[in-house]
Amino acid sequence: MRGTNVMATTWMPRAAAVLCAGVLLAGCGGTDEPKAGSGGDSAPTVEAAALDTGSYPTSPAPEFGRATTDNIIEVEGQRLAEFTVAPFEIDPELTSGKMPTMVMRSGKNLGVVIGNAAGDIAHKHSMLYGYVTTAATNTPNVTDPSRSVVNAVLRFGNPEDAAATAREIQTQLTTVDDGAGIATAQTIDVLPNTLVTTRETASGAGPTVSVNALTPHGDYLLYTWAQAPTGQKDWTAKTIAKAVSLQSPLIDKFPAQPTKEQNGGTSAEFPVVDQDKILIYAIPEQDAQAKLGDDMAAYGPRGMAHRSTNPPLTYRVLTETGSEHNAVAKTTVYRAQDDAGARTIADEFANDLAAQGFTAAPSPQGLPDATCVTKDTVRGTEIYCMVVNGRYVGEASGLDDKKDVDQQISAQYLILEQADQNV
Repeated sequence: MRGTNVMATTWMPRAAAVLCAGVLLAGCGGTDEPKAGSGGDSAPTVEAAALDTGSYPTSPAPEFGRATTDNIIEVEGQRLAEFTVAPFEIDPELTSGKMPTMVMRSGKNLGVVIGNAAGDIAHKHSMLYGYVTTAATNTPNVTDPSRSVVNAVLRFGNPEDAAATAREIQTQLTTVDDGAGIATAQTIDVLPNTLVTTRETASGAGPTVSVNALTPHGDYLLYTWAQAPTGQKDWTAKTIAKAVSLQSPLIDKFPAQPTKEQNGGTSAEFPVVDQDKILIYAIPEQDAQAKLGDDMAAYGPRGMAHRSTNPPLTYRVLTETGSEHNAVAKTTVYRAQDDAGARTIADEFANDLAAQGFTAAPSPQGLPDATCVTKDTVRGTEIYCMVVNGRYVGEASGLDDKKDVDQQISAQYLILEQADQNV
């Protein structure tokens, strides 16, 4: 799929290094004429003995079990992604993924979204975790006028802390100059419970207007930021209203882990890390912080779309093919409802990569049914490889190292040969 801030069609692999190369973005790794996947009657012959898998594992990982006190924050944040409205759902033109798009593991993380003071306020009120997603309209040049949205859901231990955080951040924005000027308090008629501020600034693309909106919603604080050229101020207000109208009912569906206080003073059973047993089939990251809490996760279609280079396509394809849980680690693994669905995922993502200018690259030795593509970018040479096995699609990616990507997808192929097709 491609990753946010991204590159081509997959997730965002190594957070700082390769923005999209990871495997969560839709369409990662294909050509105009994708090859038949493993297991089909027309599939080329795989030479297992010839596969170079490097030091990567070639068997599924042990089952992960339930979350622990060490990783519950990351797991809850990852689960929250599926219940965080994606920018393209607010405005279909918001398809260019940006940062910050990530799990928020503490109130301090709000500092990179709103500002350090806001992060301190959220931390003071014991924010538990959150998820933030960001996107802009596509423009030919970075200096061209564009519209952007940041949408975040922040969970607190109780409604009082969520509401107090909103009030104090609003006060901070309207009384303290953080270098961008003091914001002006505003109102949006259809959002009487939302605290709103606006600010006009100059930029290389011309003057812009930005709107901050803070909406307490039970234990949650919904934060939406919209920016547009000054002449499109009405768009920012309508966009904020649309975001809140979508996010409020969606977060009500989130099966959040109850706090000890909410559970009568005892800890509730933690959620399962690997929903539907899909993460065991992805190659794990060696660096636990490689994606800053966003990997080693099972995401649904919306969760995958947040960090995709083509969010609407990713969401549509994964939804239509019944790929309800998708694994994100060193590699990405999708599992469709049936074999035809897996082929559809691979074909749609491959065609999308071709449309982005990726060209065919050699398949790894011994694995002729893997589809690989490459493209030279300002970050270096991006490489994606994809392989299909029954209901599963495995995806590997990297930057400037085709041998490593070949080893990843070769190891991924051997793991998928052992995957449960009937789960």
